[in-house]
Amino acid sequence: MRILFLGDIVGKSGRDIVSSLLYDLRKDYQADLVIVNAENAAHGKGITYKIYKQLLNEGIDYITMGNHTFSKAEIFDHIDDMDRLVVPYNHSKRTTDNYYKLISYKGMKICLTNILGSVLMPESESDPYTAFKTVLEKTGQLEPDFYFVDLHAETTAEKRLFLEYFKDEAKVVLGTHTHVQTADEAIIHECAFITDVGMCGAYCSIIGRDIEESIKAGIEKEKTIYKIASGTGILCGVVIEIDDKRKTPVNIQRLQIRPE
Repeated sequence: MRILFLGDIVGKSGRDIVSSLLYDLRKDYQADLVIVNAENAAHGKGITYKIYKQLLNEGIDYITMGNHTFSKAEIFDHIDDMDRLVVPYNHSKRTTDNYYKLISYKGMKICLTNILGSVLMPESESDPYTAFKTVLEKTGQLEPDFYFVDLHAETTAEKRLFLEYFKDEAKVVLGTHTHVQTADEAIIHECAFITDVGMCGAYCSIIGRDIEESIKAGIEKEKTIYKIASGTGILCGVVIEIDDKRKTPVNIQRLQIRPE
C-alpha cells in the first residue's frame, strides 16, 4: 500500500498546483490513498464547503486540518456533511466527533487522526500527548492495525517527542503547520516520520503569505489586511510505502516540486 500525503494547501496557488499535478503524482507513485492538509486552503485560513468538494473531486480521499480549522464560520453549517474531513481532536472549537477516520484497505485498518501541538498554539485545549492518549482510549475498540497522525504543531522537539512516546501505536507521524519542509524523513521504530511535510502554496511568499504585506505587518508594524501570496506554487509532500503483510511502513519518500 502506498499513501501520498501533501502538506498544507495555502490559498489559490496551493489549490492550483495540487489540481495540476495530483493526477500524475497518483499515477507515477501508484498511490492507493491521497490525504492532504487543507487548513489554509480558503484564502490562507480555514476551508469552505465549496473548496472541500473541489478537493475531493480532484481525487483527494481525506482532508486533515489544523489550528485554522474553524476560521471560516460557514464550516459549522456543513461540517456534519464533510465526512472525509478530519479535524484536530484537541481544538478548542471542535463540536463533532470527526477527529478520526477508520480506513479499511487491502485487509488493513488504519485510523487517521489529527492532533494539535501545544507550543505557540492557542487553539489547543490540551497538550498533544494527553490528546492522543484520549484518542487511543476512544477508538481502541475499533482495533486498527495502526494510527496515522497528522501532528499539526510548531516545534520540532514536540513532534519528535510525540513519535518516541507513541512509537508502539502511531506508525505514521507527519508534522504539518510550519509550511517549511524538513529533510529528516525516516523510518524510526517502524514508524514513518517527518518533522514537517511542507506546504503547497505560492513559491515566492512568506510561508504562503504576501511578502510586501508581511513586511509592513511584521517589520514596519503597520495595520494590514492578511493577504495570501499569488503566483506559481511549490508542492510538498511525502509518499509512504506500507508492507501489506506486516502492516508497517517500510519507506517514506519526500517530494518537493518547485517552479522551473
